Amino acid sequence: MHEYSVAAELIAAVLPHAEGISGRIIAVVLRKGELRILSDHALKEAFSIASTGTLLEGATLEIEQVPAAVHCQHCGFQGRPETLSDPRFHLAVPVLSCPQCGKDVEITGGRELLVDRLSVDEQDAPREDGASDA
Repeated sequence: MHEYSVAAELIAAVLPHAEGISGRIIAVVLRKGELRILSDHALKEAFSIASTGTLLEGATLEIEQVPAAVHCQHCGFQGRPETLSDPRFHLAVPVLSCPQCGKDVEITGGRELLVDRLSVDEQDAPREDGASDA
């Protein structure tokens, strides 16, 4: 399962930053390009499993989709590529040729995979005087 190794690398990259945060991390927000062949459901499950026993345990993985974008050097088109949709594939597959002239295109968006931000519940932060809020 490719998603598990991606989740493990994601957690390893976030943990050094999480150690300096006061409060409980409740979500990791990931920007994932449309051209990344990763199942959102499998990635979220893998994150939940791989984060057990870490500072990220109990946090959710929120995935923001980044649409595919292309640029055609021949006619100047910039925008979303056309897609092929076939019920047998259960997904739409981007066509990486220019929707205007049919020539090859340069991919300018949709391959991203990066942590955008962490959501923190600062009410769960330990108080400096050692007292509890309860």
